[in-house]
Amino acid sequence: MQTYIMLGRLTSQAKTNPAESMRSRDRLLEEFGKKGVKVQIYHTMGPFDVVNIVEAPSEEVMMKFLMAIGAQGNIDSVTLRAFSQTEGDRFRTP
Repeated sequence: MQTYIMLGRLTSQAKTNPAESMRSRDRLLEEFGKKGVKVQIYHTMGPFDVVNIVEAPSEEVMMKFLMAIGAQGNIDSVTLRAFSQTEGDRFRTP
């Protein structure tokens, strides 16, 4: 599994109809959960409204997930590939 940090800002569409935005989110999470995507959602204060920790089985599945999120029009996001400390230690040069 690969880990990603997704920083999101709610769009005006999401703010106008939050109930529908949450229903859309839940449907998407259910659909991609069947494909192995796991999401932890944190609502935040500051420059981002939401921080998600996402685990996906591949980059391809993650890209499809991001495209599906973007198509809904409820969130603008910035996504970062994250590496655990153990994974990051492998990149050190001797």
